[in-house]
Amino acid sequence: MKKVLKIIGKGLIALLILIVLFLLVMFIYHRVMLKKEDKLLKDYPGELVEVNGHNMNVYVNGKGKHTLVFLAAAGQTSPVITFKPLYSKLEDDYRVVVIEKFGYGMSDIIGDKRDYETMVNEMREALNKLNIEGPYILCPYSKSGIDTLIWQQNYPEEVEAIISLDMAFPESFKELDISTGGAGLISFVRNSGLIRLFISDSDISDIYSKDDKSFIKALFYRKYANKVFLNEMETVKDAAKSISNKEKPAIPMYLFMSNGEGTGNDEEKWQGYAYSYIGDNKNISITKYNSSHDSIIDDNYEDIVNNIKKFTTDIDK
Repeated sequence: MKKVLKIIGKGLIALLILIVLFLLVMFIYHRVMLKKEDKLLKDYPGELVEVNGHNMNVYVNGKGKHTLVFLAAAGQTSPVITFKPLYSKLEDDYRVVVIEKFGYGMSDIIGDKRDYETMVNEMREALNKLNIEGPYILCPYSKSGIDTLIWQQNYPEEVEAIISLDMAFPESFKELDISTGGAGLISFVRNSGLIRLFISDSDISDIYSKDDKSFIKALFYRKYANKVFLNEMETVKDAAKSISNKEKPAIPMYLFMSNGEGTGNDEEKWQGYAYSYIGDNKNISITKYNSSHDSIIDDNYEDIVNNIKKFTTDIDK
């Protein structure tokens, strides 16, 4: 029995040594690749704007009567690339803007508490410094629906319309169990380099070029679930409650809806959050897709672009 236990003990020690060596190799490889990717990210689209002593990345291109401002989903590590299938087909007719909030894309990771009115004002300041005046058509994806509704409620003269890319509405956060208890583990996975085992080119839609896939991966490896994202989630319920207590927008809205997959809700419940919020607003267009929440843009970008063009034409009538 002692001999067996001795063999098991040696086996466990050997396994532990292998694990430590593997982690060391991954850590060194990760650091080498981060340096290499620094050069790649110098070509990442956008312009860094100083906001409250930090750098915020904003992509601006195109000209037109309407300014479309795209706002990222929670934890979206490369918004400028994520929205490219849409704005690349729109910037001949519109001025398009993609704002990467702090913690997103090439913007700085900051340690401040992230309440939503502050985040909205940071984005407004970035636009102001770039001399991009409203009114805007805000185009929120997922959780940035909360940012959008606060923006519209607090500064209605700046928002002429809303184009929802499966945006979240206040009620969708009512029963959400928000916990950042795994933050330490996520940080370890990211900083150790183990995160490089979680995404490859095959995990990214082929609508993106090889270079764009490289941008997506490089930012995922260094920005995924960073403290800014986690701090945002800690205050989202309060923001949603605040929105619910104020007047609902009566401006034109176009809702592109997914089937709810990936949100933790079925189709009826996810879309029901939108219907319960918009109420009797008649100035709304809706298109539903049999696509998941995460793939609604990738699967339907051409149809979304065509409908955006029709929507803005109707606004101008």
